[in-house]
Amino acid sequence: MLPYITVVGLALPVPALTLLVGIWIGTALAEKNAHRHKIKAENLYNLVFTALIAGIIGARLAYVFRFPAAFTTNPASLISLNFGLFDLVGGVAIGLIAAAVYSQRRNMSPWPTLDALTPAFAVFAVAFSLSNLASGNAYGAPTKLPWGIDLWGAARHPTQIYETLGAGLILWYLWPGRLKGNLKPGIIFMQFVALSAISRLFFEAFRGDSLLTANNLRVAQIIAWMVLALSLWGIFRLLWNQRPSIKNPVK
Repeated sequence: MLPYITVVGLALPVPALTLLVGIWIGTALAEKNAHRHKIKAENLYNLVFTALIAGIIGARLAYVFRFPAAFTTNPASLISLNFGLFDLVGGVAIGLIAAAVYSQRRNMSPWPTLDALTPAFAVFAVAFSLSNLASGNAYGAPTKLPWGIDLWGAARHPTQIYETLGAGLILWYLWPGRLKGNLKPGIIFMQFVALSAISRLFFEAFRGDSLLTANNLRVAQIIAWMVLALSLWGIFRLLWNQRPSIKNPVK
């Protein structure tokens, strides 16, 4: 695990840096291939930038709203770089709202835009798993396998590495230009969602930090099953709408 690196006397959080690098690389890849989906690269870049800035500000404001006492005694904490003072759910929600507003104002069609952003999502999934490896989050269950890693007092499945490899395979499969044929807008994105759900279903079984229900079912797997079902239904609907209509059939 490598939670921090020291550069010029500054302790920099490796997990956060990994996520930022993933966003940068993913956005660059999506921007370079935006023309494949008839999306302007400039609009795609501005969309990601708007969502990112709004998400960061929203995550801090959401945390302030939840825990105002943490800032009344020290208002300077509002601009602190402490990542523990961010509300992830609030930041994601506000970032998505900002992205939706921007795309609507720019008349960016939802499905082509999501397809164009899919490479960025896939790269970010790899970066997210690597950030967990650096921080020690999303750790595995104890194992006696020879490739177990010592973490939190036990030899554990390197689930962060498993998930990185899984995300890497998804990125390889969905690499811009690899899928051939005249694909209906939205298919690429829905494939990413479905494959990511399958990956989570499989690798969640090796996790040691899973949230369990009263019946010892893994909550993440339940959610993954639901996401997989919805994504497959979405793919079916997109393909069904693409089917050629039959007019004046010969009797």
